Amino acid sequence: MKKCIFYLPYKLDEHGMGARMLRPRKMIQAFRDIGYEVYVIEGYSTARRQQIKDIKRRIEGGERYDFMYTESHTEPTLLTNPNHLPTHPFLDFGFFNYVRKKGIKIGLFYCDIYWKFDSYGRELPAWKRRGALLAYGLDIQQYKKHLSRFYVPDLKLCSYLNEAKLSGMAAELPPGADNLIVESKKYDQRDFSQEPLTVFYVGGLGNQYQIAQLVKAVQQTENTRLILCCREAEWEKEKLNLQPYICQRVQIVHKNADELEPFYQQADICSLLFKKDIYREMAKPFKAYEYLAHEIPVLSTKGTAIGDFVEKNDIGWSISFDADEISKTLQEIIKNPACLVKKIDNCRETKTTNLWTSRAEQVVKDLVK
Repeated sequence: MKKCIFYLPYKLDEHGMGARMLRPRKMIQAFRDIGYEVYVIEGYSTARRQQIKDIKRRIEGGERYDFMYTESHTEPTLLTNPNHLPTHPFLDFGFFNYVRKKGIKIGLFYCDIYWKFDSYGRELPAWKRRGALLAYGLDIQQYKKHLSRFYVPDLKLCSYLNEAKLSGMAAELPPGADNLIVESKKYDQRDFSQEPLTVFYVGGLGNQYQIAQLVKAVQQTENTRLILCCREAEWEKEKLNLQPYICQRVQIVHKNADELEPFYQQADICSLLFKKDIYREMAKPFKAYEYLAHEIPVLSTKGTAIGDFVEKNDIGWSISFDADEISKTLQEIIKNPACLVKKIDNCRETKTTNLWTSRAEQVVKDLVK
């Protein structure tokens, strides 16, 4: 059987529901689905050290691995232990060096570059912020030395990172979609006055997840309803900002990822509408591909990375983050429900080339001769 190494410089929670935990689990399974035996190295540094000793023993004993795939943490590699101290400073990149010298190509997915902006670490003491920035910089220097492929959500990230060598080996590797079997919804005789157009939003609230314009648009648009799924703590913090727009057609729910299926069944469209900012210019939200897996058209913000994806594949509407324009779009959908059928067909077609197995196959194509 073909073999590969999957390396994470942090502990992978098998029950974690955030994208940082879900994405590696999906990629591990995708490699298995395309025929690979996957040797996973993950955990805090002490656990990784033992796993590294074991796989070195295997490699020296003649086992062959086609490639190593790894994903970065949102924190610097040196600081991913719970105490955020560099207790094993040479462990991770020492192993990268070993793997590279054994002729095994390495591809790494780099999730974000918050640290490159002035807003990073404002809440931290100056010495902690300075130390973290030095550690992030060390990651970049090591990546330039050891990687064969530098994967990013969107190539726009490279322009902010401003590292020519990494840009030269960069490729997009956004999240993937599960290959779900979806029952088609009927819109030919849909009476939206009896069964309102249902918009589903699931995700964060506050900070970079400002959705007041969406809630306001639903409030002012007849024959629509919004299911808003978020963490209860975030709702308590943000509800005063959203309260002026909350009406009887807005349903607030607090559910985990494994409890969302009934809401996907109700949804006619999903929302990826957020206020445009630098982060949104390069982000491909994990939820976007969950929506795609369910073959549900989406509302997205024009000029963002995911908005460009939606527009290119015609799997929804890429519009301004403005309540009046959102409302206008909702009204147009209600007047012409046939447009939903076309968008759903496009979702189904787009999904076939954006599965998790598609992402794994891309890595194999890039790293295996």
